[in-house]
Amino acid sequence: MTLAGAIAALRRLVPVPFAVGGGETPIVPRSGWTAGLTTLAALAMSFMAVLTLATGLAADRLAESWRADLAGSATVRVIAPKGGMEAAVTSALVVLGTSPGIAGARVLSDAEHRALLEPWLGAGDWLGDLPVPRLIEVRLDGPGPDPQVLQARLDQGAPGAIYDGHAAWRLPLERAAAALRRLAWAATALVALAAAAMVALAARASLAAHADVVRVIRLIGAEDRYISAAFVGRLTARAALGGAAGTLAGAGALALMPELAPGTPMAVSLGPVGAGWALLLLVVPAGTVLVAWLTAHQAVRLMLRGMW
Repeated sequence: MTLAGAIAALRRLVPVPFAVGGGETPIVPRSGWTAGLTTLAALAMSFMAVLTLATGLAADRLAESWRADLAGSATVRVIAPKGGMEAAVTSALVVLGTSPGIAGARVLSDAEHRALLEPWLGAGDWLGDLPVPRLIEVRLDGPGPDPQVLQARLDQGAPGAIYDGHAAWRLPLERAAAALRRLAWAATALVALAAAAMVALAARASLAAHADVVRVIRLIGAEDRYISAAFVGRLTARAALGGAAGTLAGAGALALMPELAPGTPMAVSLGPVGAGWALLLLVVPAGTVLVAWLTAHQAVRLMLRGMW
């Protein structure tokens, strides 16, 4: 390509502020497959980032809900022959009332026992016909009692009473929530890496497609810093557009998600709550722009360094 042809090609492209021969000469096109690729990649990655971050926030809320439900309380199961159940329950209450670390205890009513077992046994007046253990709800004082010491006292004063501090339930649930949270953050990191790779590809492709233009404006005095700023600015703007659109699409999808197990202690909303919305609607687009700018800047700088 001759110098005159290169300058003519420059004038046909999108204007950017660089003076050649008294006019405005473009070096970065406003459209093309690289521009569309950048916008589409940013949209898709922002959408997935919203979903993965929302999953992490939901895991946090779920773990906190489990901790709140199980912390500060325990259960004592009393197993005894039908005729000796009341005496066994009374003995267990006496032991609990004199044990350190226990703030109070009460026996669940027949209606509460039925409500607990109805999901498995169905509705009906079957409580008196089955050898169902009686449950005592225990409110803990601070960290609660030593489980082994309390169980030893129950074995001595109320045989058939079994203390359950809910640790066997609480710890696996908390581990599961923590694992889900780590998986969500890892998925978000992978989304960011994938977005960076797509932006780097678009930056290199755009610069390669206009290599002749870049060489010409270098010959007439343009510095690499100016060329880099032009390409990086356009790619970042495209990424910002796609990031905003993807974030709004992800937020709309989350708003339509139903609550899991509504009306139960295990209920959790997959969509953000309160400040979670601000986190997603601000952090995701800002993160998309930051990743795009850093990636495009580095990719363009390295490619310009390799061009003569």
